[in-house]
Amino acid sequence: MLPDSRTILFMALAFAGCGGERSAIVSEKGEVVKEEVKDADFDKRMADRKAKREADELAKADATKAKGDALDKITVLPAKKPKKIEAACDAVGAAQDRFMQRLHTGEVLAKWNADKGAMLMTQAQCNKVGSIDVAACQANALDQAPPELKEDALTILQRCTDKFAPPPPAGGDAKIPRKKGG
Repeated sequence: MLPDSRTILFMALAFAGCGGERSAIVSEKGEVVKEEVKDADFDKRMADRKAKREADELAKADATKAKGDALDKITVLPAKKPKKIEAACDAVGAAQDRFMQRLHTGEVLAKWNADKGAMLMTQAQCNKVGSIDVAACQANALDQAPPELKEDALTILQRCTDKFAPPPPAGGDAKIPRKKGG
């Protein structure tokens, strides 16, 4: 069946009013099967979007590398380390408090000052790891952290643990050291 004159008029108006190039695939019966629209600026817009996406990905990769470099720079052993694990872990808690006081303000700092449970948890985790090297690294890194790492306290602590923690004993998890008499 061939299209009637109203259909042809409607298609002509539709093609004329949309701008850009249009081409249609028409079946043997005269019906439009598939219509393709080519916008004059389409290829340019797509190239611009691709370039922006690639630039964003490159900037993100550069920022990740810069953050990794900053973490590597501060997660080192200090020249002088504590002799006992308890003193080392207390130093980590104090360094975490100094880190928060130095780099945070407003509501975050007020919440930290109101409840320092996270500091106690950090000290407990430090005692669980039981490594003076890890604790010394953590205290040093928190004290040396630049402002751009203010949201990365846990990453700093973990980086020191990854670098300096002794491997767990074969056949199971490391035991949590317990204080005598308690």
